[in-house]
Amino acid sequence: MIVSLTSVLGSITANTQGGFYGYRESKAALDMFVRNLAVELKPEGFTCIAIHPGWVKTDMGGPDAQLSPEESVSGVRKVIDHLKPEDTGKFWSYDGGKLPW
Repeated sequence: MIVSLTSVLGSITANTQGGFYGYRESKAALDMFVRNLAVELKPEGFTCIAIHPGWVKTDMGGPDAQLSPEESVSGVRKVIDHLKPEDTGKFWSYDGGKLPW
């Protein structure tokens, strides 16, 4: 299993506001890498996903963020625990929702 921690800001489909250029570009590149791995490693039984941890109260997320680190990690672990081989190549949210690439 390969799990990449990414951001919804890397979603091309969900980008309706622009900005955050370097951050968005780096996350979009990471997401493409995960999709490539998912395609290449699926025949070997790997499940490769990208997951958005939510807006988390960290140094980066700041005090106004919606989630504590514990809430984010708990959600990410639940998603990982319930993955199936057919989930490979998908973009998930910490709360179990699927996100658009």
